[in-house]
Amino acid sequence: MATLTASIQEQLEQQREQDWRRQGVPEADIVLSRQTGMDAADIGVFRRCSQRGLMFVVRCPKPTARAHHGRFQPKPLAVKDKTGSSGLVVTPGGSIMVSDYDLMSVWRKSAAGWEKLFISAAGGAARGTYAPDSRALLVEINRQLVSKLQHGCQDDFHSPKNPGVKATDHFAVFSLGAAQYVATPAACKKFYDSARLPWRYDSGGTYNGAGAR
Repeated sequence: MATLTASIQEQLEQQREQDWRRQGVPEADIVLSRQTGMDAADIGVFRRCSQRGLMFVVRCPKPTARAHHGRFQPKPLAVKDKTGSSGLVVTPGGSIMVSDYDLMSVWRKSAAGWEKLFISAAGGAARGTYAPDSRALLVEINRQLVSKLQHGCQDDFHSPKNPGVKATDHFAVFSLGAAQYVATPAACKKFYDSARLPWRYDSGGTYNGAGAR
């Protein structure tokens, strides 16, 4: 059964890659989707948006999710069920959803370095009004994405309920038109440090940035 499941997954991924090529998606974005689990067309969206002096750090779904974006809706924040090895989650009510992308942080290049774009409700609350420029950016990106963003940046969610980072998390960075894969939380912290960005998580992955802006 495991062999059959793997074969079906491989067939689905090959079909998606053929779809992307027919759509004109660059081969480099298709290759990156194999690592990140993101829709290859969505990788292009983030790359192009970052050309405007922006940087996006994204926590990625399971690699197997890449076959399912556009076929299933991304899992919203309210759904706490964990995704399986397929990159899909089936709720008790029978709904099937694909693992979503999580924005970790968004930055704008300036003469002084990277300046944070705070993308969360005021004060880092779970719900509430976003700043107009932050809301406009999310709306613009979501108009183009196959799998829509479900919430603001995790780094900006100042709450004990912040999920932190897990040892199995992996990431992608889109900066000034370039994209790179970051395979582990340790590697992501190293990237933050090199870019002089504050890393809001302790050695165990617990969020420790309450009150930071």
